[in-house]
Amino acid sequence: MKKIIIMIMICVLALASFTGCQKKEGKVYTMAVLPQESGTVEAGIVAVNEEMNKALEPFNASVEMILVDDYSVVSESVLTGTAEFAAYSAATYLKAHAENDKILPLFVHTPEGDTGKGGYWAYIAVHVDEKDEFEGLGAEEALLKLRDKSFSFVSSTSTSGRLVPTTTLWNAIGPDGKGIVDSKKQIFEENSDNGGYFSEIIFAGTHPASVEMILNKKAYAGAYCCDYGDERADELYVIAESLVPCDPYWMNTENIEQEHIDAIIAHFENITPENAVEGLYDDDTTDYSVLHSEDRFVAVDHELYSFLEKMYEGE
Repeated sequence: MKKIIIMIMICVLALASFTGCQKKEGKVYTMAVLPQESGTVEAGIVAVNEEMNKALEPFNASVEMILVDDYSVVSESVLTGTAEFAAYSAATYLKAHAENDKILPLFVHTPEGDTGKGGYWAYIAVHVDEKDEFEGLGAEEALLKLRDKSFSFVSSTSTSGRLVPTTTLWNAIGPDGKGIVDSKKQIFEENSDNGGYFSEIIFAGTHPASVEMILNKKAYAGAYCCDYGDERADELYVIAESLVPCDPYWMNTENIEQEHIDAIIAHFENITPENAVEGLYDDDTTDYSVLHSEDRFVAVDHELYSFLEKMYEGE
C-alpha cells in the first residue's frame, strides 16, 4: 500500500512538473526595437511591451523585445520571422509591406484615438492676394493652376517640405492624375524650360523660410508643414493639405495567431491613463513614445499609409 501511495505521489508530482513546464514554455513573440543613442529603449515602448504581455497573459503567450541597430534590420527581422512585431517608423513598415503584404499595422496612438489628429499636416499655399484665383476649387483643380509658376520647397531631402508636396502634386498631375508629368523630377528638379511643371524651383532651406518666400512673393506658391504658417495665417491661402500619419506599431500577421492579435487590439483600445501601466502616460514629457492624457490607441489598417506608400515610390 505504501508503495502504491508513493507511486501516486510521484505521478502527481511528475504531472505538476509537466504542466508547469508547459505553462513556462508558452508562445513567445518578439518585437524588434531600435534603441536610443544611449542604448536604452524609449519609456513608452517599454510600457507598450508590458501592456502587450498583459493582453496575452490569458493565452500563456508573451512578447519580448530585441534591440537592433538599424531600421533596415527592423524590417529584415520582421520579414524573416526573427521578430513578429516592430515599433515605429512608417517608412520601415512600408518597405517591409512592399515585400510581404501580410505585414500590416497594428495600432497607433493619437489624440482621442482620432487618426486625423495624429501625425502632422503638410500644406501647399499661396499668398492671400491670390485667393480669388483658387477660392471654391478642389485641391486638384487648384494645383493645376500652379503650372509655370514659381514654387518653394523646403529642401531636397525634407520629408514634409519636399517628399510630401511632391507626392500631393504627383497624385494630381502625374500618370494617375491629369498625366501632365511622367516623372517626379519634373516636379521638384526640372523647371518648365526643361519639361518641368514649375517655372522656377526654390529650396528655401527651412519651413519658416519657405513661408517667407510665399509671403514676400518670391515664390508664387510653396510648401511647409505643421504650425510654421500659423503666426501669419491671415496672409496665406492654403490650396492643398496632406496628412502624414503617425508611425505605427506593426506586425507580420503570418506568424501571429489571430486570437492573439484580436486580444492585443481589444486590450489597447481600452487603455486609459487610469488603467495603464506605469510609464505609458506623462503629460510633461517630450518623449514621442509616451502618451499624453488625451491620447488613445486605435487599430489602423494599411489604407492609412497609402499616401506615404506613393510618396516613397522611386525614392
